[in-house]
Amino acid sequence: MRKIFVLLCLLGMGSGAWAQTNSPTVAVFPFAVRGQEDSPRMKKVVQDLLVRQLTEGGLRTVDLERAEGAGVVRTEGQARSAGRRLGADFALYGSLNQFGKAISLDCRLVDVSGGKKTEALFAEEKGVENLALATAAVSRQVAGLVMAKALIGEILVRGNERIEPAAVLANVGTRKGDIFNPEQVREDIKSVYEMGYFEEVKADLSEGPSGKVLTFVVREKPTIQTVNIKGNKKIKDKDIQAAIATKPFTVLNRNAVAGDVRKIVKLYHQEAYFNAEVDSDVSFPEDPRKAVVTFSIDENDKVYVEDIEFVGNEEFSDRKLRGVMQTKKKNFLLSLFTDRGILQEDVLETDIDRVNVFYHDRGFMDARVGTPEVKLREDGFYIEVPVQEGERYTVEEVSLEGDLLEDNENFPPELETEASDYFSREKLRNDMETLSKFYMDLGYAYAEVEPQVKQSQQAHTASVTFNISKGQEVYIERIAVSGNTKTRDNVIRRQIKLAEGDKFSSSRIERTNLNLRKLDFFEEAEIVPSEGSEPDKMDLEVKVKEKLTGSISVGGGFSSEDGLFAGGEVMQRNLFGRGQYLALKAYFSKESQRYSLSFTEPYFMDTSLSAGFDVYNWVREYNDFTKDAIGGKIRFGYPFGSWSHWYAAYTYEDAKITDVADGASLIIKDQEGRQVKSSVSGTVERDSTDHPFLPTQGSVNRVTVEYSTPFLGSDSEFVSYVLESGWYVPLFWKFVGFARGKYGYIWEPDSDKPAPLYERFFLGGINSIRAFDWGDVGPKDPETGDSIGGIKYGLVNLELLFPLLEKFGMRGVVFFDAGNAYLDEESFDVTTFRTAIGGGIRWASPLGPLRIEYGYNLDPEEDEDMGRWQFSVGAFF
Repeated sequence: MRKIFVLLCLLGMGSGAWAQTNSPTVAVFPFAVRGQEDSPRMKKVVQDLLVRQLTEGGLRTVDLERAEGAGVVRTEGQARSAGRRLGADFALYGSLNQFGKAISLDCRLVDVSGGKKTEALFAEEKGVENLALATAAVSRQVAGLVMAKALIGEILVRGNERIEPAAVLANVGTRKGDIFNPEQVREDIKSVYEMGYFEEVKADLSEGPSGKVLTFVVREKPTIQTVNIKGNKKIKDKDIQAAIATKPFTVLNRNAVAGDVRKIVKLYHQEAYFNAEVDSDVSFPEDPRKAVVTFSIDENDKVYVEDIEFVGNEEFSDRKLRGVMQTKKKNFLLSLFTDRGILQEDVLETDIDRVNVFYHDRGFMDARVGTPEVKLREDGFYIEVPVQEGERYTVEEVSLEGDLLEDNENFPPELETEASDYFSREKLRNDMETLSKFYMDLGYAYAEVEPQVKQSQQAHTASVTFNISKGQEVYIERIAVSGNTKTRDNVIRRQIKLAEGDKFSSSRIERTNLNLRKLDFFEEAEIVPSEGSEPDKMDLEVKVKEKLTGSISVGGGFSSEDGLFAGGEVMQRNLFGRGQYLALKAYFSKESQRYSLSFTEPYFMDTSLSAGFDVYNWVREYNDFTKDAIGGKIRFGYPFGSWSHWYAAYTYEDAKITDVADGASLIIKDQEGRQVKSSVSGTVERDSTDHPFLPTQGSVNRVTVEYSTPFLGSDSEFVSYVLESGWYVPLFWKFVGFARGKYGYIWEPDSDKPAPLYERFFLGGINSIRAFDWGDVGPKDPETGDSIGGIKYGLVNLELLFPLLEKFGMRGVVFFDAGNAYLDEESFDVTTFRTAIGGGIRWASPLGPLRIEYGYNLDPEEDEDMGRWQFSVGAFF
C-alpha cells in the first residue's frame, strides 16, 4: 500500500508540473448574446462556464477580468491582437444565439501565433437551462484541438500473467481518444488495485504515433497452490474447508486468510471449544508466485456452561428460570450426544428475551432482565443474570369496543384474559388472535384488533380494552396454483376448502394448509392472499415446491424364528402427479417370503370416495408347518366431519397349510389343508395429527370390525374387533409425548369353524413390544411351546420424543411397552402384561428415515433374552 501511495503522490506531482509547463493558455473573450433579455448577465454566465470547464479539462486560461478588459472582439484579427497582448496561445470568441426554444453557440478558436488556421466551433441544445451542456461540448472541442498531443491514443496493460487485459481495462475509466487526465488515471489505478488480484499497480505515460500511450503496469499476487489444515481432530477437514474462503488455485488474499482464522475459531466455538487457538502461515517453498497456506489448530478441551445463576429473583427460583432458557448447564450424559451446555451468544441474547416474556406472561409488567455477565473460569463458563421483578399486576377489567357483532349469538368468543387473573401478555396475544380469527371466519379478512392496556402502578392493576375494526366483508375472486411441476392442479385444488365466490375464512385457509402438509407431496406450501379487482375481493395463490414422493426402503434384523431377514419396499405416493398411491413390498428370510402390491385412488372418479386394492403372496415356513397364501383386498373410504373417515373392504385369501410336523400342536394340525377366508370389514377413523409421518400433536382413533362368514364362501366364521387410540402431545421445550393403547378381540360363533391361526393376535417387534421378536408374546402350546396366537390382546406404548442433533434431523426416543395376548378361556389381566423399556435414535439420514431402538425385558422368563435390538432404514429417490 505504501508503494501505491507514493506512486499516486508522484503521479499527482508530475501531472501538476505537466499542466504548468506544457498546457497552452486560452483567452476566453466575452460572447455576444442575441435573443436574450438579460444580455450582460448571460455574457458573464457563458464566459464563466467556458473558463471553468476548460480549466477542469487541464488547460490554463487567462484571468476573466483581464480578458474582459481587452474590449469587444468580433474578428480574427482583433482576437489575435488581444490574445497576444494577454500572453495567450489561443483566443476564443463568438456568440450565443436563441431561436425560439433552441440555443446555439457559434465560436471561433484563433491560434494567436498564426501557425494554425482558425477553427469554427458549434454546439446546440434545447432551452437556456441546457446552456452548461452546450458550453461543455465547446470546451471538449477546444481541448481536442489545443491539446492534440495530449490525447490518449492507446491504453495497454503490462505485467499480467493470469488476468486478461480486458478484465483490467473493464475497471478503467480512461478511454482511447480522451484527453490525458491525471486525476482520472489516479482513480483508475485505485480501481485496478481494488480488483484484489494485484499487489502493485502503476501507470506509465509515453508518446505514440496517434497520441499518448497509457500503460498500466501490474504485478499479480501469488496464487495458492495448497491449503493445509493441521491439528484438527474434532472438526473434519471438509467442514473447515467448506467454511473458509481460502481455496487452492485462487489468488492469495492475506485479509481473507485472516478472516478464515476467525471463521475456524467460530466453528470451534459452536462445538464448545472456546479455548481453541488457530494460527495461519503463508510460505513459498518452491516458487515465490505459488503460496502454501497452512492453518494450525490447537483444539484444547471443550468449555461448557457450568452454572447459570439469577440475581434479584424472588418469585421464581433459578431452576424455574433456567427451564425457560435454551442455554443449558452441562449435563454429563446429554452433553455427549446433544448441544446441551454449549454457549452461543445469539442464543443467550434470545434467552434474555424469553425470561422477560416469562415474567410479563405472569403479571410482572415492570420486570426487567439485564445483560448477563459471563465469566470464563478454568472449568467452564459461569453466567449471572440480573433480574428486577417489580410488582405483580392483576386484571381489573376486560372490555370490547368498536365494531361489535351484537346480533351474533356466538359473540363474543371466550377469551383467556379474565378479571382478577394475573395479567399475561401471552393471553393478551391469544385473545387478539381469537377475536381476529372470529371476525375473519365471518368474511372480515381485514379485521384488526388493537388492545389498550391501562396500567395502575399504585393499585398494581391493569384494565384491558380490545378495540375492534372489522372492515368490510371480503369474497374470494380467484384462486391460482403455482410451483407444481409434477402434481396436477386438481390434486391441489381438492385440498382447498375455499372456492371462488366464497366468503373469506381464516379457518378454512388453515385447514387447507394442514391438508397440503398432510399430503406430504411438497417441501413448501403456502397460501398468499392479494387484492382483487375491487376492495371487497381477494385473490389467493397457492404456492408449492415439489418434493420427492417415491421411496425405496430397506430393513433387516435377526430373530429367533427367521434368523437373518431383509425387507424392502418400492413406493410412489404421488403416482404421475395424480395423488395416487402405489407400493410394491417384499420380505425375505430363510423361512419366509412375502410379496404385495397396493394401489389407492384417493378421489375415485373425482369424488371424495377413495378406492384401492391389495394383492399379496405370503409363504412362511414355521417350525411345525408351512403356510402359502395368495390373497387380495378391495378397499373404499369416505370422509365425514373435519377429521374423520369410514373405510370398507372385502378380502379374499386362499391359504394352504402343509408340511405339518408330527409333533405339532393339535391346533396347528387342525389347520392343515386349504383354508379360504372371505370377509368384509369396516373401519371408522379420526385422524387430527399435523403430519403423516412425524406428527407433533393431534390424535389417531380407530375402530375396525372384520366379519368372515361361510355366506361369502369362507371356511371360517369369526368377527374380529380392534380398537386403537394414539395421542401426540407437545410438552415443554421441544419434547413430544406419545401414548397409544390397542385392544383386540375375536368372536367365534361356530367352534367348528374357528378363525385361522394366522388371524390371531401375535405381539412383539419394533411396532409392538420392543424387547421381543414378532410372535414371542402371547399364548403358547403347553406341550410343544409353539406360539398359537391370542383371541384377545391389549397393548400400551408410551414414548417421549426429543431432539438430539436437530440440525441433522436426529431425534431420540425413550419408551415403555406393555401388553399381552390371551386365549378365549383366559381372563384379560393387565397384571400379566409383558413389559419393556428402552430407547433409541430416529434419524432423517441421507439414506432416508432410520430407526435404531433397543428394548429391555423388564421381567424375563426362563430361556428368554434380556432384550432385543430393532432397526430399519430407508432411502428416497
